[in-house]
Amino acid sequence: MELTPLDIRNQTFHKKSLGGIDAEEVKAFLDTAATAFEQLSRTRTDLTERLKIAEERVNYYRQIEKTIQDAVITMQRTVDEVKASAEKEAELIIAEAKARAVREVESTKKQAEDLRAEIEQLKQLRSNYFIRCRALIRGQEELLAAMENDQREFQAPQQQRNQGVEPPQPIGSIGNVLA
Repeated sequence: MELTPLDIRNQTFHKKSLGGIDAEEVKAFLDTAATAFEQLSRTRTDLTERLKIAEERVNYYRQIEKTIQDAVITMQRTVDEVKASAEKEAELIIAEAKARAVREVESTKKQAEDLRAEIEQLKQLRSNYFIRCRALIRGQEELLAAMENDQREFQAPQQQRNQGVEPPQPIGSIGNVLA
C-alpha cells in the first residue's frame, strides 16, 4: 500500500469499548507508514544518486562543450592567423615575382639592345669584308692581267726572234724586271 500525506492525516482508528484506540491497528498503521517512508527514503536516496550522476554528466558535457568552444575559438584564431600569414606571403611572392619580371624585362631589353648593336656591328664587318674582298679580287685580277700581259709580251719577242725580228722593249712592266 502506498501511503500519502493525506492518508496519514485522514487516518482514523477504531475506538475500543473502553474508549481507547486499538493498539494493533495503530501498530499496523505505523508499520505501513514506516514501510512507506523507508521506500520513499530509498527512492529519494536512489533519485538523489541518479540526480548526482546526472549532474556530474551534465558538468562533464558542459566541460566538453567549453573545451570544444575554446578549441573552436583557438582554431578560428589559428585559421585567421594562417590566412593572414598566407595572404602576406602571397603578397610577398607576387611582389617578388613582379620585381623579378621587371628585372627580366629590363635584362631582356638590354640583351635585345646588345644584340641589335652586335647585329649592326656584324653588318658593318660584313660590308667591310665584302669591300676588302672586292678590292683584293680586283687587285688579284689586275695582277693576273698584268702577268698575262707580260707573258704575252715575253712570248711575242720569242716568236719574233724565231722569225728574225727584234721585239720592242716593254716599259713599266714585269718584263723589265725579268730582262
